[in-house]
Amino acid sequence: MAMEFIVEIIHEEIIKPSSPTPLHLKTSKLSLFDQVAPMVYVPLIFCYRNDDNNDFAKAEARSQVLKTSLSKTLTRFYPFAGRLSSSSSIECNDQGVDYVQTRVNCRLQDILKQPVGESLAKLLPSSQMGSKEAATKPLLLVKVNFFECGSMAIGINFSHKVADLFTMKFFIKTWAAMAQQGSSSDVVLPVPDFKTIPSLFPPLDLPVASESDALGQLRKGVASRRLVFDASKISMLKAQVVSRDVPQPTRVEAVAGIIWKCAMAAAKTNRGGFKKQSGLLQVVDLRKRMNPPLPQHSTGSLQSFLVVETLDCETELQSLVKQLRNGMRDRSSESSMSKLQGSDAVSEILLGFKQVGSLLQRDDLDVYFCSSWCRFELYESADFGWGKPKWVSNGIGHENNPSKPNSFILMDSMDGEGIEARVNLVEGEMAFFECNRELLAFASVNPCVKL
Repeated sequence: MAMEFIVEIIHEEIIKPSSPTPLHLKTSKLSLFDQVAPMVYVPLIFCYRNDDNNDFAKAEARSQVLKTSLSKTLTRFYPFAGRLSSSSSIECNDQGVDYVQTRVNCRLQDILKQPVGESLAKLLPSSQMGSKEAATKPLLLVKVNFFECGSMAIGINFSHKVADLFTMKFFIKTWAAMAQQGSSSDVVLPVPDFKTIPSLFPPLDLPVASESDALGQLRKGVASRRLVFDASKISMLKAQVVSRDVPQPTRVEAVAGIIWKCAMAAAKTNRGGFKKQSGLLQVVDLRKRMNPPLPQHSTGSLQSFLVVETLDCETELQSLVKQLRNGMRDRSSESSMSKLQGSDAVSEILLGFKQVGSLLQRDDLDVYFCSSWCRFELYESADFGWGKPKWVSNGIGHENNPSKPNSFILMDSMDGEGIEARVNLVEGEMAFFECNRELLAFASVNPCVKL
């Protein structure tokens, strides 16, 4: 149950780039990957501890640092300060991004004793993820929350139409470096490349309606749970899933495998014992798989999916991990990637999304969606000058911000060895899932976040 607290807005403004965008950069093309991305905001929350109770003078100073450095960062990431002008381009008109400063009448650790979605939603600039709001508001929203204890939480919503997690991490890392740099100009920062991906995967004349595809549909009646797998439990889990085919399973393979298995078991129980085959769609970042490699700081969306299906209702954990490994190997193979980089790249991309849509329409198949945010170094990237965040959350999962059912997002814990998972299932299935003894042998359900 969410605790009651008040988030009082004490300041609102539009932050614009510190320098106007040159005329020759006034239009930024989207790539085909941007076009097919759902019209949603993706949330991130960065929590920082500070023990100076009610030190609002320090809060004002920090807020000013954030605003000034954000303005400088937007000069480099100029499309973020623009507006979508069509399904294929952004008008880089320097209209800016929303910035809100708040005062919260409790301590940050009070919320993090049991960090549920309803509480975390109050720390985000927008409580709505869906396409209607994301299509009309700025492409980036920022909310800086200061607590009675002096701690702070920075909530960010970024439009999935202009950035995937790689791009957003790059933006946050640049913003943080700008904040630490202050007025100094000695530090040389990498410049984002907004042209390479759209040139390789040019946009098509797609109607705006196509943006609300099957993967972007958000439905109510979804229950969300936060699971934490600490490093020692992951080591035990990896030892259990080792097989001849997967002698060295990764953290993500092991955790994704057991969540998938237990979600299938919950669906079966919720249906009174009726068993279906199952499929898993896992997001794949294509940047490291391109040959030749892309320029290091190519921005925008560049993601695809690997698709794995169970065989004859197979639910053994070792078998599921093996299928995940084989699916990633096939998706990353030279022959698979060559199709995305040849003359038939556009048709191959559209075919892939069509196949995903067809999978989601099948009544004989339970389809799950997995996105791994592990190894994106979100903790390391968000040091604005007062240390790394003590906790990073995607903030997804509450009644006004319903997530896709049958989906889970994996993130690094602060030590970089454990994994936090946000699992979203239909309510009836969640009741069985969160009580699964095999799952609870390795995971804790929504434990306290220690600052």
